[in-house]
Amino acid sequence: MIGAMVETTQRREWEERQQVLIAELQHRTRNLMGVVRSIADKTVRASADLADFRSRYRDRLDALARVQGLLSRLNEHDRVTFDELIQTELAAMDGGISRATLDGPSGIRLRSSTVQTLAMALHELATNAVKYGALGQPQGQLVVSWAFERSSVDNKPWLHIDWRESGVKMPTPGVRTAGTGQGRELIERALPYQLNAKTTYTLGPDGVHCTIAMPVSETAMEVEENASA
Repeated sequence: MIGAMVETTQRREWEERQQVLIAELQHRTRNLMGVVRSIADKTVRASADLADFRSRYRDRLDALARVQGLLSRLNEHDRVTFDELIQTELAAMDGGISRATLDGPSGIRLRSSTVQTLAMALHELATNAVKYGALGQPQGQLVVSWAFERSSVDNKPWLHIDWRESGVKMPTPGVRTAGTGQGRELIERALPYQLNAKTTYTLGPDGVHCTIAMPVSETAMEVEENASA
């Protein structure tokens, strides 16, 4: 009788766990479809023709697939880290990671709900750097640095990202390039709205300078505490 009760309890717990997983899968699927729809709509508006749309849309879906690959490898207690995310995106840029200088602590854990949007922002920055900026010009340089600190307002952990390009031959003032629209909109509008981030995006005399400050997982503080121990 005891054995039967234990087996029944374990089966009920397993079924409840399956229901939670199914509900989570349905939630993520709905969110993912919304993101894909949004990417398609914005890419159509920014594309010159069908061939341009095909190239832009494929690149953005590839970026979305990469971040889904990172998320799919996690268990319920894991988080994607920022250094893993930036390395994955730059590595996909045909040697971009070898030309970039990355400077920041490893292991800063991101909230799972923020990874997708942040990944798309990094993809837009990297794509524009390859086409028009530091990763596409021989004399160009890209430095991505990041730091981790608690907010002075509420003591919550924040990640501060600094994307700085230099040595870039910029277009003539007043001439708009094809790469400054959707990515800039994502950084200046979507990140603050969706992630409660604080951002800047500047087209300087020798390249793009972008800053992103955003809340991160509370457990990310373990990185700083362990490093200082």
